Amino acid sequence: MPSQAWTDHLHQAHDRAFVVAGATKDALLEDFRTAIDDAIGKGVPLKGWLDKNDIYHPGFLDKFDEIVKRHGWDHKGKRLWRARVIYETNLKTAYAAGRYKQMREPATLKAFPYWQYVHAHERVPVQARASHKAWDGLILPATDPWWDVYYPPNDWLCSCGVRPISKAQLKRLGKQAPDQSPAITKIITRDPATGEMIEYPKDVGMGWGHAPGQTWSDALVPRELQKPLRPKPALPDLVPDATGTIKTTRIKPKAEPDLPKLSEIAAPVPKLERMPPDLSEREYVDAFLSPFGAKQGKPKLVRDKAGHVLVISEALFKSATGAWKVKKFGREAYMTYLAATLSDPDEIWVDWSTGELGEIILVRRYLRYFEDAAGFISFSYTRKGWEGQTAFTPVNGTGNPRPKYLENHRSGALLYRRAGRNE
Repeated sequence: MPSQAWTDHLHQAHDRAFVVAGATKDALLEDFRTAIDDAIGKGVPLKGWLDKNDIYHPGFLDKFDEIVKRHGWDHKGKRLWRARVIYETNLKTAYAAGRYKQMREPATLKAFPYWQYVHAHERVPVQARASHKAWDGLILPATDPWWDVYYPPNDWLCSCGVRPISKAQLKRLGKQAPDQSPAITKIITRDPATGEMIEYPKDVGMGWGHAPGQTWSDALVPRELQKPLRPKPALPDLVPDATGTIKTTRIKPKAEPDLPKLSEIAAPVPKLERMPPDLSEREYVDAFLSPFGAKQGKPKLVRDKAGHVLVISEALFKSATGAWKVKKFGREAYMTYLAATLSDPDEIWVDWSTGELGEIILVRRYLRYFEDAAGFISFSYTRKGWEGQTAFTPVNGTGNPRPKYLENHRSGALLYRRAGRNE
């Protein structure tokens, strides 16, 4: 997933997206993803080394230099520091996510119903964090909500880990029952990307207040969708025909097979009111923007349910020429529905598509089913980040909502699904 800064994607966003802060080109990201996969699968160290026969074995740092040179990437920070952050952060979170999934398997939970927090599980830090050290040896049920927030790593370069504990091991440690769960204390701090004041767990680094891999492991993403995004398609040949017309083939979304319909899994919600038909375009757009704290001419950065940052502005309701496209397909009556679709969607998908000129673009789709409507919102990735593409309620020829349109756009990789679904 491309990004401008590390704050663009936080928390569970990393469960479904490989991110290198400041890397906006998909080819650059693909090379880094391959290098990280090699480091995980083949045990490639950060730095290269000489064996006893003086044969040099390259490390991730060598691959980092190759990728930076090939793509001309102007990264922030010094070479060794930047490579180490990419290497250690991805390896640690991948290991933590895999271990979390293993320990949450039913058979494993039955044999090891408790987890123990282990400070300095990987290495002894030069300067130990007092709070992390205080949790050392803490034993709680594996299902304790405390782990949803404090499952390590809990900050940059955190070396803490978790050890599964059986009932017999608990007794050998001199305990008849697990420890009392510590309070999850929240502090008021600022979201570094959106500027919003938010409640955040105390003693956890920004962006680390979650269990890595939890949304992936706990089936919020169905097994058939636990896969990377398909490769970027090739650009079509933009060659004019004899009449001088350029024809392009648009990439049509192909819904994933065997998914339950949105109408079958949608959570019940209070019925929303449609807006009156005699308002101006600006009044309709204001109704959409106001729940996000945005105004026309004053965009707002908002973090969505998947942990990604979006720019909320009137661009969702303007054409490429700047003309209003509010009163089109009857969407103006559903502005409150569309705001709810973006703030609390049923699902969020990411996939390749084609733009107005036939160019390949990366899009995010927000889908929500209502009993009397359907919400569809799309963002595309640009040099400025994720920007609004369109927002409307799909309707048929008689003006009635058309939920089937949503089904046809459940394609690509699923980034988010509302919790509590029956799957």
